[in-house]
Parts: sequence; structure tokens; C-alpha cells
Amino acid sequence: MAKKEKDIKDMSFDELTDSLNSLKKEVFNIGIQKLAGQFEDTSQISKKKKNIARVKTMMNKHKKEVSNA
Repeated sequence: MAKKEKDIKDMSFDELTDSLNSLKKEVFNIGIQKLAGQFEDTSQISKKKKNIARVKTMMNKHKKEVSNA
């Protein structure tokens, strides 16, 4: 998964898309668990959201590189 920025930089656009989808699913599942009272470490939600932002940033950079080429 997209855990560190240098890992994200090495990913292709398709890998970034897959990573983005899985991160969104994880955030959704954590939110459901939190509502059910089964999840105690709520800091994971903000960490996942920050990773989503990192992935989206790299996706935009890939798009700009393709359009400039």
C-alpha cells in the first residue's frame, strides 16, 4: 500500500488508482467500525486520508507529465 512518499513516487498511474480505491474502502470500513463502537484507534482515519491526498497529488503529477509530453 501507499505508506511512504517515496513508495508513492515509484508507482504507476494504474497502481496509484488501485491504491486510492483501497484507501477509500479502508476509510469507509474504519468509519463503520467506529460507529459500531468496535474501533478505538480513530487516528487511523486521518492517516488514511493523508495517504489519499498524497496519492491524488501523485496522480495529478502523472497527468501533467502526460499532457506536457
